[in-house]
Amino acid sequence: MTEVTSLLGNNNGSQPYNSVVIPTSTAKLLDFKYRLLFYNNDKKWNSLKAILRLLLIFLVSTFIVYLILKICLPPLNEEQKRSVRLPSGIEDLQLLNKLLAQYMDQYYYSVMTVFVIVYIYLQTFSIPGSMWLSILGGALFNLVVALFLVCLCSAIGATNCYLLSHKFGKSFVKDKFSEKLDRWAEKLRSHSQNLFNYMIVLRLSPFPPNWFANIAAPHVGVPLKVFFIGTFFGVAAPSLIHVQAGLTIEHLTNASDFKIFSFTNVFALILIAFAVLLPVWIRRRFEKAENELNDENNQIENNNTPPVSQIV
Repeated sequence: MTEVTSLLGNNNGSQPYNSVVIPTSTAKLLDFKYRLLFYNNDKKWNSLKAILRLLLIFLVSTFIVYLILKICLPPLNEEQKRSVRLPSGIEDLQLLNKLLAQYMDQYYYSVMTVFVIVYIYLQTFSIPGSMWLSILGGALFNLVVALFLVCLCSAIGATNCYLLSHKFGKSFVKDKFSEKLDRWAEKLRSHSQNLFNYMIVLRLSPFPPNWFANIAAPHVGVPLKVFFIGTFFGVAAPSLIHVQAGLTIEHLTNASDFKIFSFTNVFALILIAFAVLLPVWIRRRFEKAENELNDENNQIENNNTPPVSQIV
């Protein structure tokens, strides 16, 4: 006998005259579809709330950066204000450097504050332009100060992006980049004992892009401390190239003379990556040799141990 379920329930168990009677299996299927629809709607709503919160954080951060620019930048006329924009090429960079260099003696720390805040802002929201700011830093400050500021701002901005992705971007990142996350998680498992070295090499190479590493790291098990310190030291080598390029920007007369990735610079990056990976390779070789020695010792012990029958 087929069980039936009424869509219009009755307290005494009897079925009303106008009730709709359906098989129990169909009722379960309808209940499953209803739960699935509710789950999908709830998931979409959570994603929408996360996006709205991120948008709000972005708008508030943009407003704060604007206020800091208004407060910290020295008084500028209308023509000078047109030069104050994020540089997108060598010409914009030269104009901005020429303008800010006039105020460095009197407004040194104000210019530095603006530089730091804008750099962190770009890194936090993965906005292109941080490379040009690194070059500008080399032009405005000395080599040591500029390099330290660039590394620190890169690490803070990337960490902010890490935290935002961890708090608001879990469902979005896992839905949009599930395959890339799986492949990267597999690589991280193979480098779990040398995660710090791996993070340094990751910042030296263009694969994966920095923005993807920032948003994906919290979802593949990269600890925050390792992420921050690895980013700080990992960006030092390419940032040194950018800062050094900024030291010569005042003497350039032609944009075509401005070269960042020369053969010498690329070769230097390869040497740095090799130097970082060398301890990892040595450690693995020692571990492999130690494991082989332990296996040989265990095999010798097993061969020297008499069988149980002989002991008896």
